[in-house]
Amino acid sequence: MRLTKRITFGLTALVLVCTACVAQARTLDLAFLPPAIEPQDLCVPAGDAQAADDLAAAPAAGGLTDALRLRFLLRDIRRLQAEDADRWFDFIMTLLDWRARLDPDFAGVGHMLAQIGLYVDAGRLEQLQATGLIDALRNSGDRFNNIQKLTLAQYYLNGIGVAQDTEYALGLIRDAAYGGNAEALMSIARMELRGEPMQGWDAPLDVTVTLAFGGMLGQMNEDVCSHAERIAREYIDGDVVTRNADIAYAWYKFAADLGGAQAAWRLVEFHLSAEAGRKDNAEMLHYLQLAVKRGITLEDGQVQQVKSAGNVDEATLTGILGYNFSEDTGRGRPSLSHLLRLSVNLDGNKPAQENPYQQYLREVSRFPTAPGWVMRELAEQVLIIKGRWAGEREAMALLDEAVLRDDPEAMHMLAKMLVRYRDDPVQLNRAVNLLTAVAERFGEAQAMRDLDALYRCQAPDAPRVSEANVWATSYRATQAATADVEGADLLALDVHKAPMMLARIQTQALDGNPTSLAGYLERLQLDPLATEAAGYLWAARTNRSDLALEEYAKLEFNLSTNPAERDLALELLRRVYLNNGVQTALDLAVALSKDNARDPKIAAEIIALLKKSSSRGEGAAIRLLSKHLSDERTAQSVYEEYAQAIEDRGDFIAMMFAIPFVDAAKADDYIDRAVAMMSCGTKDPDELSDASTALLLPDQAYHWRQVVRTIEGGNVLAKLAISDSQMQSFNRGAAPTQREIYERNLREGDEIARRNLLTLTANPDLPSYDPEAAAGYLLAIIASGKADDEAWVLETYRKAGPDLQAAVAARIDVQTVFLAAAQRGSISAKLDLALLLRSKAKTTGDLLASARWLTEAAEGGNITAMGELGHVLAYGIGVPQDRAAALTWLDQAARGGDAAAGETARLLRLGVTP
Repeated sequence: MRLTKRITFGLTALVLVCTACVAQARTLDLAFLPPAIEPQDLCVPAGDAQAADDLAAAPAAGGLTDALRLRFLLRDIRRLQAEDADRWFDFIMTLLDWRARLDPDFAGVGHMLAQIGLYVDAGRLEQLQATGLIDALRNSGDRFNNIQKLTLAQYYLNGIGVAQDTEYALGLIRDAAYGGNAEALMSIARMELRGEPMQGWDAPLDVTVTLAFGGMLGQMNEDVCSHAERIAREYIDGDVVTRNADIAYAWYKFAADLGGAQAAWRLVEFHLSAEAGRKDNAEMLHYLQLAVKRGITLEDGQVQQVKSAGNVDEATLTGILGYNFSEDTGRGRPSLSHLLRLSVNLDGNKPAQENPYQQYLREVSRFPTAPGWVMRELAEQVLIIKGRWAGEREAMALLDEAVLRDDPEAMHMLAKMLVRYRDDPVQLNRAVNLLTAVAERFGEAQAMRDLDALYRCQAPDAPRVSEANVWATSYRATQAATADVEGADLLALDVHKAPMMLARIQTQALDGNPTSLAGYLERLQLDPLATEAAGYLWAARTNRSDLALEEYAKLEFNLSTNPAERDLALELLRRVYLNNGVQTALDLAVALSKDNARDPKIAAEIIALLKKSSSRGEGAAIRLLSKHLSDERTAQSVYEEYAQAIEDRGDFIAMMFAIPFVDAAKADDYIDRAVAMMSCGTKDPDELSDASTALLLPDQAYHWRQVVRTIEGGNVLAKLAISDSQMQSFNRGAAPTQREIYERNLREGDEIARRNLLTLTANPDLPSYDPEAAAGYLLAIIASGKADDEAWVLETYRKAGPDLQAAVAARIDVQTVFLAAAQRGSISAKLDLALLLRSKAKTTGDLLASARWLTEAAEGGNITAMGELGHVLAYGIGVPQDRAAALTWLDQAARGGDAAAGETARLLRLGVTP
């Protein structure tokens, strides 16, 4: 390699490479392993090794700093550009200018490149070219760092926003690579894997990638842990190097041993997710101690979630995780849970106070270009921190401003909040108008469902059936309602019996519906044809949603078929609880109650989880806690403990729980609150009817009974466990059968479908068996003249039953077809012809011809033919017996894996003769 410039990087590493694998896999089979090191706290900042838990999304102490402003700012810029750069163009420009004022290192070249990137992402390429920004940057005389060179190179390489200049672009990439830039080196590697080698760079591919990884690793300083984790992710992603979980683990271990908190938790996660043979409880506990000692950092995406972390120590985490079940040999089905990348985000016992992110939003909201979502997100923060009811007035004022800025989600939120004031016609009409605007202008399906609920259940003069039915019909047409199938029914759905249901689940999974996403992942892990890449893709999608993770863990628990699977499902649910925080506490408590509530330790854990959820005003947790404590305390004492939480943030069930213990005025207010949050099914109106009865309000009780009678679907056959969708599908006509689908595909020009049709119609064990139709498909395949098809179809004919063979023989002379194929040199046709001649032999000439074709097939290397020829020679079938020759062919077939041939040879040597 001609290295005219010096390439430097920090650490050397052991490299093993198989370049022969590159062409086939389109990735490099390279084992770049970390060097041996002594464990040390290199990545832990000085004085921070024993620091307090750093789990809070952003430390409240000290308030909003410039460092935090930049952190939130960068996240918003990335998110908005990815979501819709054209829509948020002016606002992103404002944020970029703000960043340049806060960060002098970004001003200048970095600022210009960010502006150029925004034009590109927004699709405003003509505007970009008109501004001349890219050429101005090139001619500015500024010096570019390696990353900036790569960014600029992409514009000139592809002619984006500037005249194409490939030579200049490749020169920038080459310069950055010679400078040791890992991204440039990886770009060169990707080019070579695509068959587009970089001119002027003649280092072998394995050397290029090795240099790239060396550049990623860098020097042995406090950044080495994050760099090592980046290398680990390359082996997980499998983009340039072949995916290898063992090497990824080695790099995470390297980072953990040097002080990486995130890497230490990754190793804990590995052992929690691994199969029995790979789990190591001692190592898991060792890295759990290190992760706790270092604070267990959050994932980047969780910074925006305002979560108040409690103090987490090893005992707390170990208690939550429970026992790490190594002996999981009782698992009866595969699982993709090991592909999830769960973090730690343990909420404290009380909700957080105002935090720096909220302060940041208040500052952003003052920009004239700030869109409505800023005020809406600020309103959401207020509701999270103060509570649904305590923060209502402030949140509604913010939502009013967001509505003026045309934010559809703010319109939706405000409308739902206004339903509380349903006795005021002005407020109710405004709620209707807002929901109608969201449904008609923005096509939001959930707004249609909410309008149905408002007219059917929530309005004071409900049920208003005619208006409700209009929106119910519109909502059904959107197919947005979550597919109502779960558990064993979900796994047993057959694509040929319920194609629309499966298509709906997959479509909703692609749209991010948490329930459908979890269900699709559950089905995928049981699909024997699913690829590894598909598993990684859908596990990553599930990982991005706390609700999807929760649904998936609940499915794993509910679908457990033996004690070992139940233990592993509980272990997964515990880890999801750590990842999600308090929102999953109730589900974990319910699962523990079902599994082993009689154990005093488990019972204490259940109570602790329920108390954590109850402090957030979660009514189901309060009600269950009251039931669990019924021997020790009255329901009223439980209410009194959580009265303030219910008042500030209580949900529907919390309101229902509180009503017997409050005065009439507050009970009336709580019913209004409950109605604003109710689900318009049969359950919530029933609760309201019971509450009205308890309050001695017969007119209200009768009102809610009238509402229940108009709920769409009526009283489902709950005792028979038949869902609405299953009832609706009755007598609607069968879905296309597998044969009908292949016939349609064949009519549309899919020739492969003919093979599938032959398989279906030629098998007498299938209901689709049809020898006459199979004969037609077989002859059509032969007529196509394709060698691969011909060999396969002749073998199919030879193995077919007498009805199919007779149907084919009635139309053509099959032996002539076999003979023609054999004479053209097809080894498999020679074997098939030989076996056909022998099975239908009428004269010794037929047997002699069979032996001749067997000889040719065996000499051509066919293992089956070798064994058959040995059998023929051993027993003199149509030819003279020749035991020596028979043993030669039988031994050769046995070495090729033919067990029957080996057994025949053994019998011959023992003197067993026909």
